Amino acid sequence: MNDHRKLLAGPALRRATVIAAGLAVGALAAMLVALSACRTAEPARLQADDSTITAKIQAKLASLAATSANGDLDPSRIAVTTKNGVVTLEGRVKKDDTREEIERDARDTDGVQRVIDLVKVGDLQ
Repeated sequence: MNDHRKLLAGPALRRATVIAAGLAVGALAAMLVALSACRTAEPARLQADDSTITAKIQAKLASLAATSANGDLDPSRIAVTTKNGVVTLEGRVKKDDTREEIERDARDTDGVQRVIDLVKVGDLQ
């Protein structure tokens, strides 16, 4: 009778082992798919998408223009583009201080990896 139990336990044990191994492989595959969906190892707050970054910077420009008493900044004259967290600023402002503040505001925005500042200083034409 002991031999009979051993014979039944052997195939059943092998089946259970194969099933467990299959489940483990499936779980590993699911983890790899989930990990490949992550853009970076950065915290989630830094993984903001490009359109969100652009919108946040444009809102900062509008706020800066509204608080500027002497009209140094016209937000419609500053183009903001973002690609993979790299922000490019282009346009024209009256003063260098304004250009520096725009660049600083862009750098301080969540998700920004780098800022390319192509803003010119001089009369708004």
